[in-house]
Amino acid sequence: MESEIEAVARALYSVEDDAQVWEQEPEIIKEEFREHARIALALLAQHRRQERYDRQAVAFPYAA
Repeated sequence: MESEIEAVARALYSVEDDAQVWEQEPEIIKEEFREHARIALALLAQHRRQERYDRQAVAFPYAA
């Protein structure tokens, strides 16, 4: 999971208007983006769980 967090953090960082070089940023900045990444990944997991639940909840047999 840590590698996914790092990858998302780097991606979020790279889209910043004033993004510099990730490796040269202070650890406090990197940790801020890692926290955003954790939140984004948690929301994505929640969304996927909800989608699976919604698909199951709608699946019902039709009477012919």
